[in-house]
Amino acid sequence: EGGGQGSGGAWGAEWTARKAAASSLDNLANAFREQILDVVLPLVEQKLQDQSWEVQESGVLALGAIAFGCMESLVPFLPRVMDLLLKLSESPKPLVRSISCWCMARFSQWICSEYNENREQVLKSVLKSLLQRVLDKNKRVQEAGCSAFATLEEEARHQLVPYLPDIVQTLSQAFQYYQAKNLLILYDAVGTLADAVGPDLAQPGYVQAILGPLAERFEAVADNDRSIIALFECLSSLAQNLGEAFLPIVPRLVQRCMKLILNGAQAAQMWLQNPNEFEKPDREVMAASIDLLSGIVEGLQGKVSEVLQQQNFLSVVPEVLKDTALQVKQSAFALVGDSAKHCMEHLAPFLSQILPHCAKALRENSSATVSNNAAWAIGEICIKAGPEFMSNYLEDVVGSLVSALHRQQQNGQRPQLLMQNVCITIGRLGTVCGPQMGKLFPEFAKVWCMVMKDVRLDGEKINAFQGLCNMVKANPQAGVCCLPELAGAISSFWPAPPNLEPSFREILTGYKQNLGPQWAAAWAQMPDDVKMRLQQLYSVGP
Repeated sequence: EGGGQGSGGAWGAEWTARKAAASSLDNLANAFREQILDVVLPLVEQKLQDQSWEVQESGVLALGAIAFGCMESLVPFLPRVMDLLLKLSESPKPLVRSISCWCMARFSQWICSEYNENREQVLKSVLKSLLQRVLDKNKRVQEAGCSAFATLEEEARHQLVPYLPDIVQTLSQAFQYYQAKNLLILYDAVGTLADAVGPDLAQPGYVQAILGPLAERFEAVADNDRSIIALFECLSSLAQNLGEAFLPIVPRLVQRCMKLILNGAQAAQMWLQNPNEFEKPDREVMAASIDLLSGIVEGLQGKVSEVLQQQNFLSVVPEVLKDTALQVKQSAFALVGDSAKHCMEHLAPFLSQILPHCAKALRENSSATVSNNAAWAIGEICIKAGPEFMSNYLEDVVGSLVSALHRQQQNGQRPQLLMQNVCITIGRLGTVCGPQMGKLFPEFAKVWCMVMKDVRLDGEKINAFQGLCNMVKANPQAGVCCLPELAGAISSFWPAPPNLEPSFREILTGYKQNLGPQWAAAWAQMPDDVKMRLQQLYSVGP
């Protein structure tokens, strides 16, 4: 069976007794950690020293199986282990070469760790070995080498930059030999490289060496070939990380994506109307095409206008938002958010069709991810579109956000992330449309404060609380019924950011001065830590 630890997860797609044993060993190592080493290590060492390559290979498999669970306790042995694996990776037996690649990748965390005293030398040696195996003559070894390299990339990240000339040359060469399954792994390795080293890959020589073979594959692959999904994912990673260097290939990609999206939408409509007559279309290709457009927008940012002036691919958005497939909607709302952020003027003509779809998705709440993306898209749109435009859609949009919020609150297993994102979007609407949002504030004030109190401190939280201040100032009466929750939310900043502190102080002192006995009753309901913070930060007491 040997080394097939490829693209089907840690243990490959084909299940065998041997892989079941290795998986069990993996689980035992994760459960009992170093406790199993006294039993396992002598057996592994014995097998590694055996003269039979089959026995040696099983020892390497066992060693890789315990890697995650016993990493810490194995550290003293790892320099010797790596030397052995590097040697075995050059074995005349393909199965030994492939299992050695896989096993090295299982120790990627240690290889790249700052606590590895010889990190640079070990990484250099392992990288050299894996790149040789990427170009191995045996297809199974190619698969193992390329998969192992992709795993190492995720841990090494910017540590790979000094080795980019060799890496890029190897991956570019691999495109000449790889086919079918191995090509999918190669796409993954190239995309992961872009995510790992970012703009360092944008040098002209690297770009040409990588985009040349990918452009050839792009032209050759058929619309109904599912490998196009992996190719588009790879191109999306490159688009996001290469920036302007990716621009020359973009018009061709956009044209193909639009064709695939519109054909997919048409096929979906025909199938929905006559499911017995037409085949169910492959929505994954459609979603991958939308994701690639998102990657292009995110990577090119303002420069994407040059492409959109020639061909406004955002014209497909209203059409795809009608689709019933969740993965298509999820991708479409992400594209809307990215486009609102980076090229609003080209999205603007379609907003009157897009915003009702955002509200509808939140009301339907068919998927937390779709709702998350729809909420985020609304927030990005409102920041760029401004109060005058948003006023026409505010009640519908806020109504859908609030219904999602209350529905999640009533649900015992509520997705916390969705509630937080909905509240952040409501806060963003408050920053743009303060007076109008003040009128709607009573509908969500209490639950908003309860959710936002626990959101981690970052720019989005600060921005959302700016919206809160605008809403409270526009309608202070709405905060009276939830003063303990409002005070708890404000006190979650310790200390308050300079741009919020004056507003927080004004709000709290205003309530205390104007409410009299009501303030005393609210104060009595506040937890001690909140009282302490209000007194220390704002000199507000009972």
